[in-house]
Amino acid sequence: MFPKLLLALLALLLSTSHGVRLYAASSQPPNIIFIFVDDQGYYDLGCYGASEVKTPRIDGMSHEGIRFTDYYAAAPICSPSRAGLLTGCYPRRVGNEVWVHRADSHSGIHPDELTIAELFQQHGYKTACIGKWHLGFQEPFLPQSQGFDYYFGLLHNLDPVEAVYFEGDGGVPLMRNQDIVKRPVDPAELTKLYTDEAIHFIEQNQADPFFLYLPHTMLHNPLGVSEAFQGSSQWDEYGDAIQELDYHVGRIFDKLKQLKIDDNTMVIYASDNGRGPGRTPNQKIRGRKLSTYEGGIRVPAIVWGPGLGLMAGETSSEVIRAMDWYPTLATLAGIKVPEDRVIDGRDISPLLNGETKVVPSPGMKKSLNASVPLRRRWDPPEEWASIVNRNEYNDAFFYHGSQGALAAVRWRNWKLYLNPSLELFDLGEDPGESSPVKNGEIIRKLRGMAVLFQEEMRRDARPAGETSKPMADGRTEIPAQSLASLHSKMNVTYARYGDRTLEMDLYRPKSSWGNLPAIVCIHGGGWAKGNRAGHEKVAQALAARGYVTATISYRLSGEAPFPAAIEDCKAAVRFLRANAGELGIDSGKIGAIGLSAGGHLVALLATSSDVEELEGEGGHGEFSSAIQAAVPMGAQTDFLSNRTNDISEMEDRGQIWRQFLGGTQEEKVDTYRLASPLHHLDAQDPPCWFIAGENDDASTHADPFRKRMKELGIPTGLTIISNAPHPFLGKQDWFDEAINSADQFFRQILQ
Repeated sequence: MFPKLLLALLALLLSTSHGVRLYAASSQPPNIIFIFVDDQGYYDLGCYGASEVKTPRIDGMSHEGIRFTDYYAAAPICSPSRAGLLTGCYPRRVGNEVWVHRADSHSGIHPDELTIAELFQQHGYKTACIGKWHLGFQEPFLPQSQGFDYYFGLLHNLDPVEAVYFEGDGGVPLMRNQDIVKRPVDPAELTKLYTDEAIHFIEQNQADPFFLYLPHTMLHNPLGVSEAFQGSSQWDEYGDAIQELDYHVGRIFDKLKQLKIDDNTMVIYASDNGRGPGRTPNQKIRGRKLSTYEGGIRVPAIVWGPGLGLMAGETSSEVIRAMDWYPTLATLAGIKVPEDRVIDGRDISPLLNGETKVVPSPGMKKSLNASVPLRRRWDPPEEWASIVNRNEYNDAFFYHGSQGALAAVRWRNWKLYLNPSLELFDLGEDPGESSPVKNGEIIRKLRGMAVLFQEEMRRDARPAGETSKPMADGRTEIPAQSLASLHSKMNVTYARYGDRTLEMDLYRPKSSWGNLPAIVCIHGGGWAKGNRAGHEKVAQALAARGYVTATISYRLSGEAPFPAAIEDCKAAVRFLRANAGELGIDSGKIGAIGLSAGGHLVALLATSSDVEELEGEGGHGEFSSAIQAAVPMGAQTDFLSNRTNDISEMEDRGQIWRQFLGGTQEEKVDTYRLASPLHHLDAQDPPCWFIAGENDDASTHADPFRKRMKELGIPTGLTIISNAPHPFLGKQDWFDEAINSADQFFRQILQ
């Protein structure tokens, strides 16, 4: 619940600074319900001209709200369209522009993207996704990893080309969070089941502001219609499914009214892409799903919220894009889109509340998130600077085909196709795109927009999230796409000891700008063998997720015993801090990760920033060696334990310990104490997250260390990788789990 004083101050701020009021009629931000249907064509509702179906509840929503005549989905196909809606970006900007995510997909929305659900979740909203997801099926891409508190529905399509993946398991599963509710699912029951679940969520969260994303499986093939609606329309099974959807949309409105929260709720109805052309001479749009003709991507869209001051009974012909909802809904909830977010949506709230008839330019400062479009790149070369202005460019809509290629651009009523040759249409006069027109000035302007957009995407598009596809033998491999997304700087000298130099390899995501958190990756090898290549894949995988990473070589115990190795780790941190400006690093956000001996060094690095005996002479002594987050993997943290004492005395197994620390624990107890992370742990140390293989020794769980951290109030935790041994990074499944856990921790602490 939001404090009333905070809301009052926010209302005053919005009314004085941005020319708009806070829309909530009550003491809390508005509830938002987004009903997202699958594959519904532009004309396929009564309020859009369909005579074959009756849709009284959706038509009523239109009569009490705003109906858009020129609304565009983000793409003419499912997954990219959903990615665009949830991120406020063209799917191409977030690496999700090509076709759909099948059941064997290893990609999705990158964990670093801030979805609209995450934005609302961070500001006190309860969030739910109920329905079809279709945005990736590995853990980092699932709804609850992308900002939704609750999920119920199908992660996949029921299309036979996807359902085939589940034949051996009993069919496509219906999920509630991570649990299977039923398999195989019956398409005929889905519309009702989703609505039942949505109503339950509304009832459970009526006292809180909530964001409900309701992406229906219908009207995608194979269609499913319950017995009560079979044969109810004059349009076969498709029309029957529409009428069933209409009935259940009505149930949601009835529940809002019954709970007396309808005056503080906004409802949006839209389709993810088109379906087919018109059916009468008055329905002129042509083209089908997958195409960039209007019928493939222009879809019905209605917004309802009279209790929030939104217009009622209005029709708008403004060009509106699915990406526009992101900043708009944020404004309606009183949430400012974070400054580091570059998105493509415009804040259309002044249009919705009737303050303007058009989408106002950012410079008018009509709304809380009006300036969001100005974060997009704008440095046109002279050839285009005098032809295309910035407001025109931000208002244009760029059509991408089902394979992600730029196909056309629309500005006002003009639409220019780019391939195979330039063709211009006036959609105001010719919505059916039947007769190309000639207008050299407009063609040049729209062609310039296309050129600028292509360059913007080339320079600023961000990668999709991606987990590795396992190799045939299960060994770890970093996808070629991830490697291609990285800048690398190899063999960088970071420390000098006379003629002896130590090197690091650096990785940074090409698509990121500004100063990023840095992660030092410290290899294992019992302090006696190995080099920086041992954690190369760890560094590459984390860099692809938005960090500057450095995998380092350090002096091994055969060359220089303790404390040489930790001195080198500290020198590496100081080097990154000293060169933060050149490397694009946030010098106040440096973490470390390492396995085995590297895990010990990470834990010691985290706990010994104030221990002068461990600093060494590796250079840049004027900078701090302190880190802000640590992920020790398979690490020993208590060198004074009975276990360490026993191992140090073993003839073969203890040789590594004796070489590293100069003798047994009994012989060199002071050295063992100095090397023990637990000995140095105090309240000023950073959060640490431990990762261990299930089949490794229990000492790698660092129970005494974590217990002491909790006593000191320092955040900590443990991930145990099922069935994994001590060296778990070599197997893809174990590697991915470790990287996902580390990334989640680093993002929480460092970003």
